[in-house]
Amino acid sequence: MGMLLEQMRTMQNKETPSGPLPVELAQREVDVLRLLAEGFDTVEIANQLSYSERLIKSVIQAVIKRLELRNRTHAVAYVIRMGIL
Repeated sequence: MGMLLEQMRTMQNKETPSGPLPVELAQREVDVLRLLAEGFDTVEIANQLSYSERLIKSVIQAVIKRLELRNRTHAVAYVIRMGIL
């Protein structure tokens, strides 16, 4: 997990070679995905951000649907690869 987080930090400092990111995420979506990447579950994310558990689930599902991803793991991997996290 530590290596993954370090890799994420390194990627944050790099610009994507293809220019702007292909997708824009709201700050709330980025916050939720960052905590998800750190291993928090839905209830813990809700408590951390002072949102309802239902809202957190909705945010995650909206990102998955909008980006045409398969699941939460795919969403985290995608945003890491895109340099968003």
